[in-house]
Amino acid sequence: MELTGSLESYFRDEVDLACKQEGLPAASPTQPYLVRLLAAYAAQPIEDRPLGLRLLNAMAASPRERRTHLREIGDTSLFVCGFWGDSLGRGLVDVGYYTDLGEMAYRELAHGTPAPIQVDDGARVPGVFSDLARNFSRFVGVLMTISRRTARGRSPADVVRLYERWLRTKSSWAARRLAEEGVLPGRLVPGIAH
Repeated sequence: MELTGSLESYFRDEVDLACKQEGLPAASPTQPYLVRLLAAYAAQPIEDRPLGLRLLNAMAASPRERRTHLREIGDTSLFVCGFWGDSLGRGLVDVGYYTDLGEMAYRELAHGTPAPIQVDDGARVPGVFSDLARNFSRFVGVLMTISRRTARGRSPADVVRLYERWLRTKSSWAARRLAEEGVLPGRLVPGIAH
């Protein structure tokens, strides 16, 4: 319990800073949700069953279990894309697969969850799943920013992987990072001062 509390405290500052860097609104109701998501995944391992199979099981489950499974699928997809997206291109499935699953899971939750959800110390917030579905790629960028800031160092191989990711996805997050590394000219990247 104490570990989760200290992790949430740490990630609260990280999420706030990363959201600002990614141009997301300050004090978004989704920020506390992201803080709890990061603290939870830092404190426990990710379930290793394939997300596609988990999605099939979710669709056949009772409404309450379905919501729980969809939330886990969305959260896992977001976390994996944000922290390990660069390595996904080397596996059987790429980052697009996880993005599609995450967006779909959150969209289904948004349509099936009309009441506000509890996200932080008893506070109930409407629209979190809708926000996550609509802005999934931007929130992946937030987690990637946190991952990059907390990673030890960037090797030339990391820059090459980032470039390969940008070639596949045309991600604005990857483009900004490549401009910061001097790989892409800043004038080609929206949001970078010329």
